[in-house]
Amino acid sequence: MDSLFFTGASGLLGGQLLARLLRQGRKVAVLVRPTAKASGKERIEAVLAREEEALATTLPRPVVLEGELTAARCGLGDADVAWMQQACSAVLHSAASLEFIGKDRAADPWRTNVDGTRNLLDLTRAAGIDEFHHVSTAYVCGLSPGPIAEAPSSGAHGFRNDYEASKHEAESLVRSATFLRGPTFYRPAVIVGDSQTGATSTYHGLMAMLQLMVVIVRNLPADETGFRKVDLRLSMTGDEKRNMIPVDWVADAIARLLADPRARGRTIHLAPDHPITIRQIIDFTSSYLNSGGVEFCGPRAIDDLNDTESAAYTGKGLYEAYEQTDPLFAMDNLKELLPDLPCPIIDEPMIHRFLAFGDADRWGKRRRTAAGGRPLADSLRGDVGADRSGRPAQSASA
Repeated sequence: MDSLFFTGASGLLGGQLLARLLRQGRKVAVLVRPTAKASGKERIEAVLAREEEALATTLPRPVVLEGELTAARCGLGDADVAWMQQACSAVLHSAASLEFIGKDRAADPWRTNVDGTRNLLDLTRAAGIDEFHHVSTAYVCGLSPGPIAEAPSSGAHGFRNDYEASKHEAESLVRSATFLRGPTFYRPAVIVGDSQTGATSTYHGLMAMLQLMVVIVRNLPADETGFRKVDLRLSMTGDEKRNMIPVDWVADAIARLLADPRARGRTIHLAPDHPITIRQIIDFTSSYLNSGGVEFCGPRAIDDLNDTESAAYTGKGLYEAYEQTDPLFAMDNLKELLPDLPCPIIDEPMIHRFLAFGDADRWGKRRRTAAGGRPLADSLRGDVGADRSGRPAQSASA
């Protein structure tokens, strides 16, 4: 009865976190939703093939339970629940919708972040599990002024969008679950790509901003040296700070905190010691693209937009609410528990790695391949993964 029941293993953070837990020798059971193109086992095998290539090692396989977070008891039957009662001692909930705005509360992000958390809590209670680890977000603070304490958020100042509000509500559900024994909350700031490779599987946040800049700049004429002048005025000072953290560091931190009994029952912010500024993001991207000319005009409206500015301001879209400086997040618990694991500084070489990965990945449109260069669909033939007893199933290459 020592397996960890894990949701969200197919996501950007989840894949790296799963790899680290398996590498530690932790027994893991993952809840995965099948898609029209792949079963749950195939999806997890694709994740682990990618992680094995990055780590240059072979990883054990988790138990894979196919289900749906938004269904009652997460879509699991009585036999699955009985298996969890016998095999699982803790839950790690990382699955979430990153949608900023929901059409209504029946749609995402509410459906996954609130209803899904409620369903998982019902399943956890039915399985007799009382240890719960919840991956939230630092932005459950909403519009609260900093510094933000490592404590329950009140929501008194409101939220920028439905994503923040739904994650706040999900935290509240977990905190009010009286059958749990001191749940632990991990609150990462804005998760970006891998610090070493630049790799990502999602193009939100920073990557959406970088992609917009790439498209705008590369559509401008270049001079004889290849330099492109960017006639762009921004209604910002450039000194606005962004709390961005590489996904590999977040995975390292949570994997270690999960194994540390001192972390139980705490709320732990995962944020950078040295936030990056908007000016740095622009400057670092400009050096990659051999461009320049962006002007920071301070917080004033710019009415007479040129073509470049019209494209930039239209592309900002949902992220416009985050133009002001991020709040300061208290990190006393993190510093106490992981004093030897500082967050990597997002510098010019790292931004270049993110851009290079985006270019190579065609900004999410490249055909995915598994380790060895084979098309992913070809690499997933056969029954891969593990059966529910924890025994490795036979793969096509076994």
